[in-house]
Amino acid sequence: MPNTPIIGDPKYRVINPTTIEIGQEKGSKRYTKCTTDTNPKLDYATMPAPNNDTVSGGIAASTPNREDSSAETEPDPHRPPCTDVSCRKIEAFLKTHYCGDSPAGNGPDNGCDLRERDKRGPNVKVIADYNCEWNESTNEGVCKQEGQLTPELRAILVRELRQRGVPDNAPGDTYFTLWQSDRASWSLARAYYSHRIGSDIETCEVIVVLDRSARVIVLRELPLTKTDVDVPRVTEWDPLDLADTRGNGEVDVVLAGDAYEDHWLEVISIKNGSAKTIFSGLGYYL
Repeated sequence: MPNTPIIGDPKYRVINPTTIEIGQEKGSKRYTKCTTDTNPKLDYATMPAPNNDTVSGGIAASTPNREDSSAETEPDPHRPPCTDVSCRKIEAFLKTHYCGDSPAGNGPDNGCDLRERDKRGPNVKVIADYNCEWNESTNEGVCKQEGQLTPELRAILVRELRQRGVPDNAPGDTYFTLWQSDRASWSLARAYYSHRIGSDIETCEVIVVLDRSARVIVLRELPLTKTDVDVPRVTEWDPLDLADTRGNGEVDVVLAGDAYEDHWLEVISIKNGSAKTIFSGLGYYL
């Protein structure tokens, strides 16, 4: 393995002082330190007999696994083939504006690091947003709301959360995002609810586009779900920009999708009161 500080390296994840996950070609493997003895006594009587694949020196030769081989060819649902001219144009724009180091993690060769998220263009006006940072002492994220919505818009987004399972007088916190582009006739808004329960977290999210008559077009949603904080089994979405990704003068929504150890970009076209995903790909996984 390359020399690495481990902390900050996307191929490694420290679970606790005796447990670590190491990213490999087909995912990640977890290793647990089984003893603090630096010179343990080995009981050779309990070791399995060498098999026919063992070569000199005691190292087992790897045998291709046909089932694993076929699994490698399964399409990535977040990174479908990008073959037409429009897709390649969007991909080139995204790599130029939002991608960090490439390749990153165990993702595709054209993947990239997406951990730097402050990539908005100069034409985006931020009316409201929130920022979350990890608090080491309390072992949880702390979010701060910046800017406020009008009571009417806030009521619309709270209603969207209620429709996805967040009860009235819910004990958690709700944060809001509202972005506007000087080149679009619509605004992008997000409502995010979270409530920490021990080692789990309840979370709910909805991202919408609002036209000038406040009509709602839902782009992405996460119904109220309880999941593990360290190993979340949900997909959350983070707005990155409102940008002309195709060079045709139309403003698209650029989102980052975040699942457990899998991160990618998506582009959504807004036209004639409807939304269509026109790109999904790049990013990295572990």
